[in-house]
Amino acid sequence: MLACRLRIDGQHASMAGVVADFVEVLAGEAGLDPRQTYWLRLATDEITTNIVQHGYRGSAGVVDIAGEVDQDEVRVRIEDDAPPFDPGGYDPEPRLSVPPHQRDEGGYGLLLAMGKVDEFHYEFADGRNRNTLIMRLRGGSDADGPGRR
Repeated sequence: MLACRLRIDGQHASMAGVVADFVEVLAGEAGLDPRQTYWLRLATDEITTNIVQHGYRGSAGVVDIAGEVDQDEVRVRIEDDAPPFDPGGYDPEPRLSVPPHQRDEGGYGLLLAMGKVDEFHYEFADGRNRNTLIMRLRGGSDADGPGRR
């Protein structure tokens, strides 16, 4: 099993690139296919971006990311000290009920990303948000991921 950690300042100018590189290394070690790698990277980026923009609201804050690779899955755990927020509980229905030409931009990234990982878990423990993304190793046509929670 491979395990690695990353602690990053949420105000770091190239945070998205650092997070993407971290996920790419995990995915490469695990042997995820390109599509799975893309969706895991997108989900990780969406959660970390939301933590910084909405959780910390532009103030200083740290995001901790831990990755693990074992023989059948990749896990990415993202933790922060922002106020509690469960991305799995986000309801996009009010945005989706508006005709497309009248919709505000933004607010769809979590919907897209969370539906493409195999599992998503959230908990608020010890004063921290803990988001866990799991992508199972597989090949073939089901590599889009079912988005189970």
